[in-house]
Amino acid sequence: MTASIENKKITISIFILPSIVSLLIFFFHYSNLDTRLFFGIQPQNLHYLTGVFLAPFAHSDYSHLINNTIPLFFLMSLLIYFFDSLSYRLLFLMYFFTGLGMWFLCPIGHNIIGASGVLYCLSSFLFFSGLIRRNRQLMSISLLIVFLYGSMFWGIFDIPSNEMKNVSWESHRIGFVLGILFSIIFKSKGPQKKVYDWGEDENGDNNESSLVENNQEIRYTIKK
Repeated sequence: MTASIENKKITISIFILPSIVSLLIFFFHYSNLDTRLFFGIQPQNLHYLTGVFLAPFAHSDYSHLINNTIPLFFLMSLLIYFFDSLSYRLLFLMYFFTGLGMWFLCPIGHNIIGASGVLYCLSSFLFFSGLIRRNRQLMSISLLIVFLYGSMFWGIFDIPSNEMKNVSWESHRIGFVLGILFSIIFKSKGPQKKVYDWGEDENGDNNESSLVENNQEIRYTIKK
């Protein structure tokens, strides 16, 4: 009974924070606030330093909102599932340093909104964590991310096109690079590659003692 309750709590906790974040994004989008200006990051402008915290909650239109919110919900849930309590620390670091990096490094005079920087950081972290840790479950997530969001990779480059005209590729690149750095910094924490002890079998029995017993049986048979 206790185990089932604990599992239920863990399952619910995976979706609590992603749900709250998604609802906040939708709330601010449909509120009467001019979130595009008030929430935006204007690089190296001290009056808009608050955008470091607020920009991920503002989106230009419904398409921008959906394209960010759905994968953000999915990737946040995966992070919480695999990294448990560490995930909340990781999310804050991704959220804060992506925004701060955009404020410092993006072109002056731009007003940047949206959660795509955090989204790139999340996808990059999960992908490279799977490769670095060589954990089977995380590696399967890496392949899933490539399958679902592989086209996102081109978003870190300055590609001249009408579709990319108003897209901040710099924020994508900042998030992508930070995801790699966090996957290296935290490589010893969270899920790791399962190491098998060759001295033990699947049941935890010592194989060396079994080999000794088998050798004794063989010797006894020969002598007899």
